[in-house]
Amino acid sequence: MECVFGLVGNGFAIVAADTSAVHSILVHKSNEDKIMVLDSHKLIAASGEPGDRVQFTEYIQKNVALYQFRNGIPLTTAAAANFTRGELATALRKNPYFVNILLAGYDKNIGPSLYYVDYIATLHKVDKGAFGYGSYFSLSMMDRHYHSGMSLEEAIDLVDKCIMEIRSRLVVAPPNFVIKIVDKDGAREFAWRESVKEIAAA
Repeated sequence: MECVFGLVGNGFAIVAADTSAVHSILVHKSNEDKIMVLDSHKLIAASGEPGDRVQFTEYIQKNVALYQFRNGIPLTTAAAANFTRGELATALRKNPYFVNILLAGYDKNIGPSLYYVDYIATLHKVDKGAFGYGSYFSLSMMDRHYHSGMSLEEAIDLVDKCIMEIRSRLVVAPPNFVIKIVDKDGAREFAWRESVKEIAAA
């Protein structure tokens, strides 16, 4: 029951994801971070098969770093999204990854952006997007409350509304969420929304 969603505000992009690692009827852990910092000004939030999600996002992260190392300049958010889409499209004909991605970034002179990339390599630039069962609720909440040029406070309030709606409506709702933000100051973790804490083994 994965939930990944994000939106673009005034000078920033924000993404949120559930933190449950689930297989069949078992919850293995509830603090799995599904939002990877791609580089200093990019975030990649992914849902899908756990092995594919981890392997593919790490592959993209290392290749983005390799490009910057070789050329001395980082990829733009649009270039990183197109590279990601190209790798998914290539894999689709060979050994497909079941991974859905929201890629958020901030570029100087361009500003924040959010890209939607699904498992069959569809790429769209969007103002708001979501994947997983939680998307049924988060997309409807964002359709109702989202507007362009949202302040950070408004965006966080909307993210919290989406999380509350998922928790109250989804039959097997994930308890914990992580929220990350990217703006001119870089990509960073913003907050966790936890209703279940991990208990360390004695």
